[in-house]
Amino acid sequence: MLQDLHSHTYYSYCGKDSPEAVIENAISCGRELVGISDHYYGIVMNKPGFVYESKEEMAHMHNNALKRYYDHIKSLAYKYRDKIEVWCGVEITALDWGYTLLADGVDVSYFDYCLIENFQMEESTIDDVLEFSKKCGCKRCGFAHMDLPLYLNAKKFSTNEFFAQMAKENVFWEINVNYDSIHGYKEHKYAKDFFENADLIQKVKESGIKLSVGFDGHRLEDYAPERVISACRRLCDLGVPLIK
Repeated sequence: MLQDLHSHTYYSYCGKDSPEAVIENAISCGRELVGISDHYYGIVMNKPGFVYESKEEMAHMHNNALKRYYDHIKSLAYKYRDKIEVWCGVEITALDWGYTLLADGVDVSYFDYCLIENFQMEESTIDDVLEFSKKCGCKRCGFAHMDLPLYLNAKKFSTNEFFAQMAKENVFWEINVNYDSIHGYKEHKYAKDFFENADLIQKVKESGIKLSVGFDGHRLEDYAPERVISACRRLCDLGVPLIK
């Protein structure tokens, strides 16, 4: 399946284009499945210095904003249902910049999926990312732009055991093929190395975990469909299953 499950729109502060424009671009580029996965703090309009009267007020406002976003994306999924499959996702960071973290009492469980980012960094607020994925409660959770082998080695985790738990919890791993102006035209080395690592590929296949492909686009003028197509087809040729 030709998929791209990492797309940002104007709902993310760093995004530019409308969800509808992103979907129409995905159709024109031959995608079969596109996921809109805007940043949580952008969707709920959190900004530095914004003060809520209480945690309950914060949760209420965030839940309302998330529902509006979800309803918008789902209305477009219905509109384009005969041309492409559209999923509504949300990207959640593990870094606390004072306004970025998933607030207590906020429900994202009804989303099609969530992407979890930055939990490998020293400043991460997430100690157990698999437990955090269960807290999110989505049908599918994924690790975004993540050098998973490096993370597991640093944590001294068993690859086989961690993959087995991922498969059990339906947690997928993103192969991020980004190359755009927002990220300084820097490629993710792990995404390229994956295709040359026969041992890792075999462990992925034996474990039953699913992978995804995402461009992590923020500007349609930067979008490089050939990178997405190539990754999807190479994974298919290797017999590595994509999340669906």
